[in-house]
Amino acid sequence: MKHVKKAVAQILTGTALVLTASHAGAVSVSSSPETFAATGTITDINGATTTIGTSLNNANGHIYTVGASQSAVYHDYTTVKSWADLAIDLGWMHNVDWVQINVTDSGTYNIRSQVLGYRNIATAADATNSATVLDNSIHPAFSIWSLAGNTFTSSGSSNNPTTVQSPLAYGYTSGGNNSTMGFNQVAAPSATNNSKFLLAGGVNGIVGYSNSGVSGWYNGNGDLVGSGSAGASSGTGANGFLYADLTTYLAAGSYLIASGGSCVDVVDCGPYRTNLTTGAKSWGTGWYELKVAAVPVPGAVWLFGSAMAGMIGFGRRKQALAA
Repeated sequence: MKHVKKAVAQILTGTALVLTASHAGAVSVSSSPETFAATGTITDINGATTTIGTSLNNANGHIYTVGASQSAVYHDYTTVKSWADLAIDLGWMHNVDWVQINVTDSGTYNIRSQVLGYRNIATAADATNSATVLDNSIHPAFSIWSLAGNTFTSSGSSNNPTTVQSPLAYGYTSGGNNSTMGFNQVAAPSATNNSKFLLAGGVNGIVGYSNSGVSGWYNGNGDLVGSGSAGASSGTGANGFLYADLTTYLAAGSYLIASGGSCVDVVDCGPYRTNLTTGAKSWGTGWYELKVAAVPVPGAVWLFGSAMAGMIGFGRRKQALAA
């Protein structure tokens, strides 16, 4: 009986840890205000289009709240290699989306960047270019860092984060600042790894990243970039486009996410047109959805915990009777 009680206690301890870590695991029931950064169309893999309009209804920029009962959803478009462009050090910073997430409840969260479709596709051929090829290999990727405070405070670019323009699609960055950040870095920012902008802004360190594009290359910091950190995965969604996601524990606090395209080799990067004279390809862009939501606690966990508690109660009653 002693061994049984010890085993049950160990199981219950593990269950308690799961329940504590997954406190934010209640099903999300509402979302922070969404943003479409621009008007245009979303075209699916079959060529059908949907018209969208601009809806910037978050007065403080792309700053969202997420917790046990609220998910954060953000829509925008991305260039195909904005997260992974070695040509200018660590990427097209001015084309990467910066989103701040304020987490109210500690727990396990899923972060997913899912391509929704092609953006503003020109399909017809003209005197200069071929017709657009609807290639669905747009590779999303993102990085997430923790913030020391409740806002990103760096003033290292012309778009100061205290204005309504930040953090927007072009916020936090401008020409001439390309060597001060490291959004595709896989290490914590430091004064020596081209991440001075992040460090000055109050970034504690990287929480994780997910990369659906090419892995095994070195970024401008000299870090080996893989497919993601622990909890990362990628694949093809039901709509035929790619996604990258990360399931990780987030303590209550504020986080900064950089999201963009990861086509570091500029091969199979999504929709393209071919120049009829030079043969060079010009790549199009895609719309994507970035969503952060608490991971639901499986109902079986709660039932298991209740059953174990019942077993302990039964065991104590049996001991009392025996005495």
